[in-house]
Amino acid sequence: MIIVVEKPVSGAPAHAWFAYDAPDLLRKLVTGEAAARLDDDSFPDEMGALAEAAEATLHARGEHRIYTDESAAMAAFERVGDPFWEGQGWRARLALREQLIALEVLADDL
Repeated sequence: MIIVVEKPVSGAPAHAWFAYDAPDLLRKLVTGEAAARLDDDSFPDEMGALAEAAEATLHARGEHRIYTDESAAMAAFERVGDPFWEGQGWRARLALREQLIALEVLADDL
């Protein structure tokens, strides 16, 4: 499972969400003609270009972090000194916490 944390530049609240795997992540990020290529038989050949399109989409939205599995996301959550969490980043850390609880990776024992 892949977990994404976003800190939008638009002033919208930080949020975290997940994708089951790389193709699911791409489906959630690319649109239009690029999205149509996901269902093509040539998908493996297109992976690099689609990954670049997905990265560009996330970059345009603002700061973000992609964690390739639950343990990486949990380690990032526990790294309190990470500059990503500074300032309004505490909201992104809270969003990650809520996502980890929803995925039953972290216990809600506050």
